[in-house]
Amino acid sequence: MRFIGCKLNLLPYIERLVTETLGIKEGIFCDIFAGTATVGAHFKKRGFQIISNDLLELSAAFQHALIANSTEPAFAGIIDTLGDVENADLFTPLSPYNKVIAWLNCLPGKKGFIFNTYCPSGPNEYDRQYLSDGNGQKIDAVRQQIEAWRATGDITENEFYLLLLPLLEATSKVANISGTYAAYLKQWDARTYKPLTLIPANIIRSELTHSVHRQSANDLINEIQCDVLYIDPPYNTRQYITNYHLLETIARYDNPPIHGKTGLRNYDESEKSAYCSKTTCLSALTDLVEKADAKHIVFSYSNEGILSPDEILSVLSSRGEASLSAAIDYQRFKSHAKGKKKSKSVQELLFHVKVATAPKRVKQQEKKEIRKIEPKKVYDSRNKLNDLSGSEWVYFF
Repeated sequence: MRFIGCKLNLLPYIERLVTETLGIKEGIFCDIFAGTATVGAHFKKRGFQIISNDLLELSAAFQHALIANSTEPAFAGIIDTLGDVENADLFTPLSPYNKVIAWLNCLPGKKGFIFNTYCPSGPNEYDRQYLSDGNGQKIDAVRQQIEAWRATGDITENEFYLLLLPLLEATSKVANISGTYAAYLKQWDARTYKPLTLIPANIIRSELTHSVHRQSANDLINEIQCDVLYIDPPYNTRQYITNYHLLETIARYDNPPIHGKTGLRNYDESEKSAYCSKTTCLSALTDLVEKADAKHIVFSYSNEGILSPDEILSVLSSRGEASLSAAIDYQRFKSHAKGKKKSKSVQELLFHVKVATAPKRVKQQEKKEIRKIEPKKVYDSRNKLNDLSGSEWVYFF
């Protein structure tokens, strides 16, 4: 999936730092800003026990399918109800997972929220063209079916996400966008003419128990211990829930109120990341690092990010001797072809600190007392994030 900040190309450097330089071959590895769970999945394959976390339901699909699940799903509650599947190989029996995916691929389309809101023939005032009519209806049909199975208890939670993830991946391959979902293209891209096709997710087998979370990293940090804490926060001011609003809406399928030409979903303060704000990023990172109960902290960040390398080293140095371990040339994420020309590559900076001090955590009783005297949140006119309306986006019209 095309995703800002995906660390697929950075994995060899992170693994070399952890397993060779630091000599850590096993233990608990926490990926606290998981995104598409690329890093957590990699270290799960290497035999680590994984703690994975992110704010988005989109990310939860990756985390449950790739991290929490470690066995081939049986789909015992539905497999005998599906009957024969079109285009299945008569001589090679399908696994239950492959059979369910094949069955979903044969579903006829339905006109639901995605078609109505994000397709040109849907009853929306902007004639949005994120998806072709056929693919939009197919997404609705598949999403409604797996939600129905989940509601009746016919599939387990992991089985639900093992079906949701292929739907999200398939959507990204036929979406009429140039990178993120902040805008759709004026002309239909060649990929949009392809039919939506689900492909089973890879099953990463493991004998260990792994945990996945969907909450603020700064809250979760109070509850966990790990050998390696990997921190890969957002590095610019664009909120992920806005950049990937369409996929997040498919993941939740909650028919949210939407606004603007691009159909952005509404979201509240709890869904915003403090790491996307120049005014709160440094204090959020300081708080996270201070509370971390980890033996080692590995931190990756773009050299074009909100924080400078000196600021990062200063925060990490509060817990031990910190260093910049590597500066890797990285291909810039291409979200659009217009606008000012920039250099073709950026650098991904990889930092490390061996933790030498105890974490500064607030005890549960102290937390309760603090909540009692917290002032009510008020609107701050100086904070531009309070007025995000979607009008600031660049459109291709």
